[in-house]
Amino acid sequence: MRIVKPAIPLSVSLVLGFVASVPSQSAAQQAWSLQRCLDHAFEHNIQIQLGQLGEASAAIGTQTAKGAFLPNLNANLSHGYNFGRTIDPFTNQFVESSAIRSNSFGLSTGMVLFNGFQNHLNLRRAKLAQASAEAQLQVTENSIILTIAGAFLNVLFQEEFLRVAEFNRQATARQVERMRSMVAAGAAAEFDLYDVEAQLASDEANIVSTKNALGLAKLNLVQLLQLPASESDSFELVRPSDDDLQRTNLPSSPAAAVAYALSSFPEIQQAELQVEDAFIGLDIAKSGRYPRLFASYNIGTGYSGASSSIDGSPSLEEYVLGSLVVDDSTSYDLVAQQEVYNFITTPFNDQLSQNFNQSVFFSMNVPIFNNFNIKSSIEQAEVDAIRAQHQLEQTKQTLTTSIESAWADARAASEQSIAQEAALVSAERAFLNTEKRYEAGAATAIDYADARTLFDNARINALRAKYDLAFKSRILDFYTGKAMTFR
Repeated sequence: MRIVKPAIPLSVSLVLGFVASVPSQSAAQQAWSLQRCLDHAFEHNIQIQLGQLGEASAAIGTQTAKGAFLPNLNANLSHGYNFGRTIDPFTNQFVESSAIRSNSFGLSTGMVLFNGFQNHLNLRRAKLAQASAEAQLQVTENSIILTIAGAFLNVLFQEEFLRVAEFNRQATARQVERMRSMVAAGAAAEFDLYDVEAQLASDEANIVSTKNALGLAKLNLVQLLQLPASESDSFELVRPSDDDLQRTNLPSSPAAAVAYALSSFPEIQQAELQVEDAFIGLDIAKSGRYPRLFASYNIGTGYSGASSSIDGSPSLEEYVLGSLVVDDSTSYDLVAQQEVYNFITTPFNDQLSQNFNQSVFFSMNVPIFNNFNIKSSIEQAEVDAIRAQHQLEQTKQTLTTSIESAWADARAASEQSIAQEAALVSAERAFLNTEKRYEAGAATAIDYADARTLFDNARINALRAKYDLAFKSRILDFYTGKAMTFR
């Protein structure tokens, strides 16, 4: 008679995909507790690192928003040459030269004097974005905690299931040896031996499938921890005691967990921040109706190779204007004098002082008609604010439903665990009785196999119920703010 055991999935197993990376230490150095798994995941998980980068980016955004209150300051410098006929930028006269060098230097500053309080609103919004990034990181961490805990329990379950399978094989092997002795002595029929050998083969196959399931469970946990897949074979866990696994302390109602979660969970905090952000966005849209006032101040100077100045004192030069004839024998030259100046290019430092200039400007932009852009922005912001409020209520409802379901699941798992333990006691008693009758020849191999199947299924169901309760009770603890642990 061939007995086939049912496949046993672990209902509490959770799966999330994480990108694998190679750590600096070997997992085989020591056994991994749940806390060590969580600490390692928090340090190496890519999603957490991305969340931390999100926090850093939001902090930069806050710094940028603060900087908007300050004036800007810019410097400008130029150096160039003009060829041919050109205008001197400082005398505004035409000059002709093969090459005229020019330089300019300046500083300019400007700031917003009034823009409808947008700078204040943007700063508040940036701080909200920073708080939202922190809440999102906590959401990611909570998700990883639940995922790692589920994978951790799955490995423990598969290890215990493997021990049960190996115990069954040992028990069946003893029955095979006993049956062979009885067949050899003529005390049992040979077909009875075939039935027990078939049971042994089934146990061997079950061990193989159970080892495969354990290997996959370890591989899943190793991948979640972003360890090399090659370490899954030597990966060992710190196994909590049965008392720690069975610690439940289930509350009489989910009310306390709901109240705590609605006031403390990052999902709620993030949704509340999004509501506040939406109303700030509405204020920013309304600020588009206000005028904008700006101020700027500039100073500058420059140098031109076409600029010239007198070098030293002028000299007197005489020149003949004509002759004065008195008579045929007498004449006089008419001589005039003029001052002659020597011009040189004005020195660089002198030009910087002479060409120094300053300017102050004020400008105002008054919105009158902007193709309904401001009106549309306000209406869209109002819709966004209402949507954010609905999303907050939806988040509260979803979280409340999850907690109430978790409480109901934990209570049902507790009742199921008690029932399965009672069923296991009865099945074990029935199996031991059938085993004694079988060894005494009062029961057939089929009777023994049937009792054994019922006993095996009872043990498997009890194991599954125990780990199901262990995980679901920890989920309920998690919703009340307790650490995810098995101590």
